[in-house]
Amino acid sequence: MKAVLAICDGLGGRPTDHDGQTCLQAADTPNLDELAERGVSGLLDPVGPGVRPGSDTSHLSIFGYDPNEFYTGRGVFEAFGIGMDVERGDVCFRTNFATVDDDLVIQDRRAGRIGEGQDELEEALQELESPEDGVEVDFKASTEHRGALVLKGDDLSGRLSDVDPHETGVKAPEAEAMDGSESANRTADIVNNLVRQSHSIMEDLSLNERRREEGKPPANIILPRGAATYPNIPSIEERYGIDGVMVGAGALYIGVARALGLEFRKAKGVTGGADSPIINKAKKAVEELENGEDFVFVHMKGADSCAHDHDDECKIRYLEKVDDVIGYFLKNLDWDESHLALTGDHTTPIAYGDHTSDPVPLTINGPNIIGDDLEEYSEKAAQKGGMGRFSGDVVPVLFGFSNWLEKFGE
Repeated sequence: MKAVLAICDGLGGRPTDHDGQTCLQAADTPNLDELAERGVSGLLDPVGPGVRPGSDTSHLSIFGYDPNEFYTGRGVFEAFGIGMDVERGDVCFRTNFATVDDDLVIQDRRAGRIGEGQDELEEALQELESPEDGVEVDFKASTEHRGALVLKGDDLSGRLSDVDPHETGVKAPEAEAMDGSESANRTADIVNNLVRQSHSIMEDLSLNERRREEGKPPANIILPRGAATYPNIPSIEERYGIDGVMVGAGALYIGVARALGLEFRKAKGVTGGADSPIINKAKKAVEELENGEDFVFVHMKGADSCAHDHDDECKIRYLEKVDDVIGYFLKNLDWDESHLALTGDHTTPIAYGDHTSDPVPLTINGPNIIGDDLEEYSEKAAQKGGMGRFSGDVVPVLFGFSNWLEKFGE
């Protein structure tokens, strides 16, 4: 058997999205509807009912890993995702390039979603030095405003608050120890010192001088958040006896996949943006299956980005590109031996512009599926699906249909 898990980030919506419809209902999605008609559907709470999931915790839960047990924070996945060397005892942070004034009041948390100069910023930030001997500092830029910071040394703690306040017009807060421990206080002092260093290093870079001349916000500070330590997490092969690959973009999602033992495969020309040629992800996934892989995880990011920007037309257009991806799978998978699950990692409504606890639609198709009577793939239709409503564990359900699970008991 072969299996594909396709996750459309921020898939779900609300009737307030677009003229009384969700974006999924408003989009032209004949292939999604065909997938639902051929398969079995339901509603998925990515983590649990009433839980507003982060993208990191929802992915763990969808893969069958209880985030209450395995989640240590987002930073480590960001570091994994951009290929940084992370070892047990290290503390990792995701970071934003941001814009602050002379008083460190935040003007733009993402420096205008900066799309240039990442190499220059990364090179400049190699000057960061720990104020304490015995602690090493590693920084690497990712895409746009994103990056990761890793601290290496003895007796460090990931129990820290964020430096990013998630709003503008306020002064960048200092990291604080969340448990009052000596190690957390010490780590917080190191982080706060590094943030101040970053502002001094970045403020007068030639990149920022050019951006100011062009009326663009400078990237003149880093804001660390999502402190995390190395998770003690079994691989998918250890847990289910199956390995596989991940096709996608975005450090977080690549990092989660790598943490679970999946190898990353890059599709041609693919980025994490809404204009990404995501059909190439489907082509790469089918290629990997034809070359002998049994399981492929495909991640598609753009719908979530559109929703965070309160752009319903953008999200509708992106969902129609997701429909093209599913159309490619419908035509090119070997349906005598393939199962495909399609869902989202959370709901991101247009009006709210952030993750909510609303469930998302899930459809699974393949030769071992007993279908239901649905003819549409949407949040509303999924309420009547044969799978009902459940929490997380999509991958074990998918693997169960693929006859890959060990029997529990005799």
